Amino acid sequence: MKYKPSRDLPEFALQHKTLSPSKLVDIVLMKRNEKRTPESITMWFNRNPDLYEKLSKNIISNLPTEKDEVEKSIFENGAFQELISVKKWIQDLTLRGAKQRKIKSWVRYLKRVCQGNIRKDEYIEDWSLKHPDRLTIQDAKDFIFTVKKHGYPSREWRLALRNFLKSKNIVVKSEDISGELEEDAGKYADIFIPKEKIHEIFKWLKARNYEAYLASKFGYKTASRITATLNAHTSHINHEERTITVFEKSIKGKKKRKVTKLLTEDLYEEMPKQGKLFSISARELNKLLREAYKEIIPELEPRIPMPFHFIARHMFAQHMLRASNWNYGLVASLGGWSMEALRRYYGMPPKEVVKKFGFKTLPKLEV
Repeated sequence: MKYKPSRDLPEFALQHKTLSPSKLVDIVLMKRNEKRTPESITMWFNRNPDLYEKLSKNIISNLPTEKDEVEKSIFENGAFQELISVKKWIQDLTLRGAKQRKIKSWVRYLKRVCQGNIRKDEYIEDWSLKHPDRLTIQDAKDFIFTVKKHGYPSREWRLALRNFLKSKNIVVKSEDISGELEEDAGKYADIFIPKEKIHEIFKWLKARNYEAYLASKFGYKTASRITATLNAHTSHINHEERTITVFEKSIKGKKKRKVTKLLTEDLYEEMPKQGKLFSISARELNKLLREAYKEIIPELEPRIPMPFHFIARHMFAQHMLRASNWNYGLVASLGGWSMEALRRYYGMPPKEVVKKFGFKTLPKLEV
């Protein structure tokens, strides 16, 4: 029988519960002995959007429920997002103001958990497919255990699973699934460059791209992250108090935080007085900083994973801790950390600092 799209594609889609062009071309080859491309299938469905929508709804409505055996079809064609528990979760996150990018990311993590997919094409051996409606804490713990056993970062998995299980009104204790930072948090705490090197970096940037220089200086002086820096606007400056409000990331799934930053006099004088502060892209900014590090601190550059984060957050913390005699409370408030995170990322003061401070202050403990 000769291949006829109007007859065969709807029939094959319903029969095999898929609208995947790559799978449908294989079925056409097998059933009709005709070779087609996925693009041709996509184009045909694009010309027949109403039929595609009808087929999609039909396939989703006939997918397995939480009481049925789990079939691979629930992970295709957007069907996963239509499952009861996942749909409710997406709605909850949306109503709480979570970004669509974050929602999509977490749904992908959950989908991979249900499939036992720990990394790209790497799957957990003997992992049976899980239906999200009946996913348990023990399933989540088993998955996270395997991720950690393979030495892969687990925090995003943990955060997504904690959030999803809670949306199903399941009590998630921190000892079961923790939202803590990775165990290697703080592994860059020993990277430090003196102010002279920072000045060299700024000078290098200023000679090549003034915006890159000023954005980096803004980040360094205010401990603002790259997104908050590049979205900073003069309308949020309090000229009398010399402060600016920036919008920093918040707890996963929550809206951005409004954070007030102090502006030093030299920074305030250099900043634009109208409109958006910076028009440079994050990509270009990080690229220029990377080049500067390679030239000025080549011995450390390979260890710096995020160029802007290093100069803005990392160096702010390192230098402010030293300038304040390791006053974690003060530096945490200025930079927007929790004291726990600040200690974990940057460690305790060096022994020589503790010794010097101790000899200076211990005599004040009069008896």
